[in-house]
Amino acid sequence: MTRKKEPCKNHPQRLTTRRCYYCKAPICSACQHHYAHHLFCSRKCYLAWKRQQLVQKIGHWVSKEFFWSLLLILIVFFGLLFYFEHRLDRLEENMFVASKKAQPDSLWFDLDTTVTRANGQIRFLLKGSAHTAVSLWQNEKLVAMKPNTGSSDVLVPIPLLFGENRFVLWEHRADGREVLVDSFRITYHSARLQFMAQPLYRVGLHSKYVALTFDAGSTDRGSLNILHILQKKKVHCTFFVTGQFIRRYPLIVRQIISDGHQVGNHTLTHPHLTTYAMNKRQMTLPTVNREFLFRQLSGTDSLFYKITKKHLAPYWRAPYGEFNKQILIWAAEAGFKHVGWSKHCDALDWVADSTSTLYRSAPQILAHFLHLEETSGLQGRIILMHLGTDRPKDFPYEIIGTLIDSLRHRGYHFTTVGHLISLKAQEHWARK
Repeated sequence: MTRKKEPCKNHPQRLTTRRCYYCKAPICSACQHHYAHHLFCSRKCYLAWKRQQLVQKIGHWVSKEFFWSLLLILIVFFGLLFYFEHRLDRLEENMFVASKKAQPDSLWFDLDTTVTRANGQIRFLLKGSAHTAVSLWQNEKLVAMKPNTGSSDVLVPIPLLFGENRFVLWEHRADGREVLVDSFRITYHSARLQFMAQPLYRVGLHSKYVALTFDAGSTDRGSLNILHILQKKKVHCTFFVTGQFIRRYPLIVRQIISDGHQVGNHTLTHPHLTTYAMNKRQMTLPTVNREFLFRQLSGTDSLFYKITKKHLAPYWRAPYGEFNKQILIWAAEAGFKHVGWSKHCDALDWVADSTSTLYRSAPQILAHFLHLEETSGLQGRIILMHLGTDRPKDFPYEIIGTLIDSLRHRGYHFTTVGHLISLKAQEHWARK
């Protein structure tokens, strides 16, 4: 029996009967990779198949008794490790308190161990004489100082950074000498920051909801057409805007708000954050640090508030999709959760060169998402499109209305990213 030809997963315009040996996706001749006498769509699928084979072999070799014995040993080992670490922490704390009590007349500071839930702060009370200054350093950065003016004690609130905080307290004497008073570490964990630092690509829902998102960078070409279509179809979306876009097109931003859409952060100047463009690795660029990202995110929020009197939604999208774990933590500390896009849900409407292999015409974009819905469904997925376009013709926004109508006919509802997260929480508690 002849197998039916289907569109290639990477080149929808090409029909093929061949499939990836691991993920079973249709692949044309240009996408076929030969490994171990089989066809795969990528080396990633081949390695996943090899791992699967290895796990099956190990399953034959290892008995259930051996597995449970090993698991019990690991539980006991990590339990003992946690116990002794806790005892050491208590011992260091007692030694610290004892040393301070033994020197009541010397330079000292006091810790208020109450951590403010809203912003993760810890308060230090710095005391010193009229002839000495006191400086407090956090992760090699000066965060507080009491001058040698004989003024009253200084109570300083210090925001804790997610993870390890290394504090060093120095005494600066009148003769120019610097004396190390103490150094210590505080490890700060927050369930809120852990949640905010987890990137979002898809929300696991049972109901048929999908989020249509638009990135707004530096051009508004086609933006009014998109807003008109969304308003006509009564669809609310999530927009990620840059500070540049807000400065250039404040009227469009106000229109987005008045139409009831959700607006997230796309940074101030749309900069590269990692070395991915140079070496395909997500290593933080030397010019990027916590303060740089804070300025990029808070600057955009300030511009948005200036023209709308509202703050941005607590979501951001990294320019060019460049980020890593540390960047996500910095953004979480600034109050923003990263929202990417679901697998295969980049419309590629940003590709303006029609000769590029990545180029999709407007009808191909429509066919891609309808085929994706047929094969794997779109519930909980996040679709990426762009508010502006550099294409001279074949505008992607021309198919948005048809895409909305087609998916609605198949039972889908369009909503914002924030509402997707709320729906997930509702489904979770409904099962409790």
